Amino acid sequence: MASELCKTISVARLEKHKNLFLNYRNLHHFPLELLKDEGLQYLERLYMKRNSLTTLPENLAQKLPNLVELYLHSNNIVVVPEAIGSLVKLQCLDLSDNALEIVCPEIGRLRALRHLRLANNQLQFLPPGATVGNGTVGESPLTRFPEWLIVF
Repeated sequence: MASELCKTISVARLEKHKNLFLNYRNLHHFPLELLKDEGLQYLERLYMKRNSLTTLPENLAQKLPNLVELYLHSNNIVVVPEAIGSLVKLQCLDLSDNALEIVCPEIGRLRALRHLRLANNQLQFLPPGATVGNGTVGESPLTRFPEWLIVF
């Protein structure tokens, strides 16, 4: 499995892929191959749904600066690093079905963000300034709501 993963990432790097699908790979850690050297500078969409990730690397934005869409739903992510706020081109972030209890305020720096999916987490509150064009919180037990979130 590891050699297949390395091969997939190497091909994506060499051929300057814009999309990379790493769904259903039983990954417990973010693949370091994605972050080697210059990372995947051309990558715009990263799909890593239904793995077993618990954390994201601090240098994610530095190594994958052109991400527009990041799909991380159905993992076991507990914390999103502050560096997520440096993904200035990010328009879609799917963190639904994880184990998040809080969302870092730096998510509010993602001015291009149009879709933020946080359903089915353990969120207690959302940080002020975490505005998005289209956000879904769904089955998260929020007890404190930011002013921008309208709840019916």
